[in-house]
Amino acid sequence: MKSSASPTRILADFIVNTVYGDLPASAINIARTSIIDGIGACLAGADSPVGRIITDYIGEGERTPEATVIARGFKTRAAEAALANGTMMHALDYDDCAETFLGHPTTVILPAVLALGESEGISGKEALLAYILGYDVGSRMGTGLGPAHYDVGWHGTATVGTLAAAAAAARILRLDVPQTSMALGIAASLAGGLRQNFGTMTKPLHAGNAARNGVFAASLARQGFTADRHILESPFGYVKVFGGTAAADPGEVTGNLGAPFEIVANPPIIKLYPSCRATAGCIDAILHLVKANNINAGDVAEVECRTSSHTPRVLIHSMPRTALEGKFSLQYCMAVALADKEVGLAQFTDQRVRDPEIREMFGRVKYVHPPEMGSGPADSMRGRVEVVLKLKNGADVSRLVEAARGDPENPLTVEELQTKFLDCAQLVFSPRDARQILDTIAALDTLDDISDLTGLLCQPSGSGRTPG
Repeated sequence: MKSSASPTRILADFIVNTVYGDLPASAINIARTSIIDGIGACLAGADSPVGRIITDYIGEGERTPEATVIARGFKTRAAEAALANGTMMHALDYDDCAETFLGHPTTVILPAVLALGESEGISGKEALLAYILGYDVGSRMGTGLGPAHYDVGWHGTATVGTLAAAAAAARILRLDVPQTSMALGIAASLAGGLRQNFGTMTKPLHAGNAARNGVFAASLARQGFTADRHILESPFGYVKVFGGTAAADPGEVTGNLGAPFEIVANPPIIKLYPSCRATAGCIDAILHLVKANNINAGDVAEVECRTSSHTPRVLIHSMPRTALEGKFSLQYCMAVALADKEVGLAQFTDQRVRDPEIREMFGRVKYVHPPEMGSGPADSMRGRVEVVLKLKNGADVSRLVEAARGDPENPLTVEELQTKFLDCAQLVFSPRDARQILDTIAALDTLDDISDLTGLLCQPSGSGRTPG
């Protein structure tokens, strides 16, 4: 029998009444993987220009010691800690992403969970539950809004992410169903972020702002602040306004909640490279080609990238001038892969992007868009591509990638995930401390208080190695 309750209330009821025992082991394991990956990305971003500016700004304000600002040695109000940590986590574009989320889930949900969880003294199991519920809400909202939401210029990490963070925060604060409906309503009016800012510091700010606004919305709702209780389904509500004519029926968005959980049905993609996910398949392909065939940059006349026709709509910088723009440039990623035969944190510096030898290669990189490579955002994110290297000696070599590394169909190994984490963490922590953090996250479900983890993350930066 179809429920007579509104979609907003159905979703709020799901957030309030789902318990840890309802979660399958697969959901918990996937969440733990993304939390390891997200904290690693945050530690890598802590000493970036983005990380330094946002934490300096937060540090100049009032420091009510509620929650840890990661790798900075101080605490502040939970909402501000979520802002700082979310921005750092997305600073290098090294965090996970998800097709249905229309962006990056962990960088908005996890900072809200860690900050508010620390201030509320929740357990590791409660943190995992809140994270998984936030993921569920974000994935469903992204599905409901559809690809058109992204295509017109909205950044799903910011728009979808704000409601996801609010859902996680509402659960941590133990709001009741009416209060949770209010939290979602408040969050809906705080959501926003434009894709034109890709390749600037404002893109990672989208993530931090969504995390902060989720905490803010739930905290206001706890105090009795009001919003429309039908925010998902109303004519001027979240789904219709952000989704436009292509939006799904809000009732469909809230159908079959928890059966299965979204993190199991539509799991996140873990990145192997610190650049936009739409570059990943081509990077996989070109690195294979240059290593397998002992090809050097000077051997290549042209790099033909056969991709989704949507990919250039994401990778908007054909002549990047900064490291941040380089993350959204197929031309740069292909050129630096040819030159360095690797694509890691060391490749994304302003100096490397401006290297004349690298820039000379931009003109050799060409797009081709065969119909079989698709035309939507999901096609770009999944990474089905073919790269053809046209050599100066007249030979061609090619590599087809069906799903880029890190995709659920082509996942990283446990060892690769741990190596990525330790490489990131050791930028700010000693190897011993980095390993202790990793082991603590791996045992998250056994922690009585999440501060056992956040306490390890509060150490000031400077004890690790220098990047590059």
